[in-house]
Amino acid sequence: MPEHTLRALAPFDFASTARFLRFTDAEAVDTFTDTPEGGRYARAIHFGEQLFLLSVEPDGTPARPTLRLKLAPERFVTQQILDDAARVVHDMFNLAHDLAPWRARLVRDPLMRRLEAEHRGLHLPRWPSLFEALVTSILLQQIATSVAITFRRRVVERYGERLELEGETHFAFPRPETLTRASVEELRALGLSNAKAACIIEAARACASGELTSASLEREDNETVIARLSALRGIGRWTAEWVLMLHFGRPDLFPAADLFLRGVVVKYYNRGAAMNEREIRAFAAGRWGGFESYAALYFLAGMRAGTITLKPECVLSSDQRDAKPTHRRMRKKTTDRHDET
Repeated sequence: MPEHTLRALAPFDFASTARFLRFTDAEAVDTFTDTPEGGRYARAIHFGEQLFLLSVEPDGTPARPTLRLKLAPERFVTQQILDDAARVVHDMFNLAHDLAPWRARLVRDPLMRRLEAEHRGLHLPRWPSLFEALVTSILLQQIATSVAITFRRRVVERYGERLELEGETHFAFPRPETLTRASVEELRALGLSNAKAACIIEAARACASGELTSASLEREDNETVIARLSALRGIGRWTAEWVLMLHFGRPDLFPAADLFLRGVVVKYYNRGAAMNEREIRAFAAGRWGGFESYAALYFLAGMRAGTITLKPECVLSSDQRDAKPTHRRMRKKTTDRHDET
């Protein structure tokens, strides 16, 4: 099987980063299998008109971490396709992100130091296509992650191409051209709301027509990209910021409208006193400036691991003073966390 080896900047935890691409067991595209060697990540993905199974496994040493990628079926693999696959893996796992400056910012942040130690080497993962990032972020609006990923699975199984290899079925994320032919009624039958269905179809048309491309947005600053994406139906700042993080790999964003992330900052850094979106964004820039996305990522990792919780309780605040329970309730609006769909 054709192979290619890629080097990652240490520290790099392959398993933690790969698992972040697989939100729940309902995920149909990204797979991760535990192995004695450190795990195996795989997904079906197009290169040109051909569908391949791209698989990635860790290699090297902790001091010099590397990844080994493979493509199947072998008979269609050319050197150009192998090189293209290497670039995709390099971006998906953010292999070039240097986390040393991020760690240096945590000297006076006990909570984040603990999260960084528990998840050391977790890099900011990236979905490989702008369309996949848009659709997934739209589906995550205003509903639980587990429900959103169930909807994502239904969309993938209905509209994504299948690859049969060695008795296993692998699903590729649908191409935008395919979703341009979908109707609101078809997506409604999968459980999506009218608004989400219409939003996804509009995003598909924008991506399929070339109105929106990764290449055209890659060199733009964050605010320009947010404005461009927000011109689409049902997409606001919250969705655009997650796309910037989880497709473009921008390290300097903190989705301050996200109720979970806001709740973490309020509880662990502000003794439970309410903060608005502007205050949260300013706090994140001052505390983790340049690496706000990593703060958000490690908070999510801490939540999954049970280190971070929004349940009311006495906590050790970020400056190591004893925080007392507060009776002041955080202001909550569902529109604060997600966009308008």
